[in-house]
Amino acid sequence: MSNHHTTPGDHRAKTTELQREIDDIYAVQLDHVTKDFGGGVLGLDDVNLGFRTGRVTVLLGLSGSGKSTLLRHINGLHAPTSGTVRVLGQDVNSVGKRGLRELRRNIGVIFQSFNLVGPMSVLENVCAGQLGSLKGPRISLMMYPKSVRREAIEKLDRVGLADRAYQRADTLSGGQQQRVAIARALMQRPTVLLADEPVASLDPVSALDVINLLRQIAEEDNLTVIASLHQVQLAIEFADRIIGLRGGQAVLDRSTAGLSAEEASTIYSSVSGMDLAEAGPSPAAKDQPAAGSVRTPLSSGLTR
Repeated sequence: MSNHHTTPGDHRAKTTELQREIDDIYAVQLDHVTKDFGGGVLGLDDVNLGFRTGRVTVLLGLSGSGKSTLLRHINGLHAPTSGTVRVLGQDVNSVGKRGLRELRRNIGVIFQSFNLVGPMSVLENVCAGQLGSLKGPRISLMMYPKSVRREAIEKLDRVGLADRAYQRADTLSGGQQQRVAIARALMQRPTVLLADEPVASLDPVSALDVINLLRQIAEEDNLTVIASLHQVQLAIEFADRIIGLRGGQAVLDRSTAGLSAEEASTIYSSVSGMDLAEAGPSPAAKDQPAAGSVRTPLSSGLTR
């Protein structure tokens, strides 16, 4: 008869193996994350979320609901007051400065205000997406390696702007500038793409064009996309899943698949705090994981 006993080492190995499986399923995990800015202001309030690898998730909410704060925790610009943030299998707040720089190379970011250098050419702006992987400064386009310039042209072609490569960035329309910003983010060859209100500055037609482009790229590159938006209809068209934030808390989490017009009409009232009971889950449903659920084994405490 075997007298095998489970050792602490065996338990740690199983825990590590389980965590690795969770990391494969969820590219980004927030486990009981709270951000206290002081003065009674909670940017995030005990948030438990798991973002599935290769899926598009939209954070929906009013200004000040915690959308941007959540995104900044994912790329390490904010550190949680309590709780943990894991991205691509790493604890963001435990990797150190060098580890964080390496992790950020896998996280592309698209901003509301584009963050292009206006007087520089479109091509040089896109090449700048590789700066994190190059040594030394680059003070002109020709100081980038030829391979980088060639790749930048390919990325511009992908967003439909190869013919504008040598044009000044500040001469482009808003929609075109955001396309350049997308091409720049793709130069990192990211695994995770964060988009903070990427179409808030655009007219409705340009906004839809940019959203459709992001969706296409996400599918082609199997990117994990997490975007903040405040337009419900765009969120439904763009995302696989919508998470509603209000007061730093996740108050809604649902798949967009098969979403009826009636259900869609309740989403914004839910995140704004009006008629929350109408839009929210029933008491029985609260104990069940939603589609693409936030309740990973990690956030349920099973690995502790």
